Amino acid sequence: MSEQREVELEVGRETQRGLITLSSWLPELLTLGVSYQGERAASVTLTREQVMQLQQALAKIGSSMEERESNDNQRGENLKLVA
Repeated sequence: MSEQREVELEVGRETQRGLITLSSWLPELLTLGVSYQGERAASVTLTREQVMQLQQALAKIGSSMEERESNDNQRGENLKLVA
């Protein structure tokens, strides 16, 4: 018998807040649902392979975001105000 698990993540900022729900029926499928202002906006079902691809894509994008943030911080350290 498969075990259902669910995780809810609050996402967005300020007035653009929403909810992502991850529901899994291990080991077969994961359903990813997105809602905005209480209304379901989208839902997709992913296989195990697709979940791994999504993890890799998120890791790659996350690394890129960290790199840009680091570059922005370094640029800020090198700036000098001249009056």
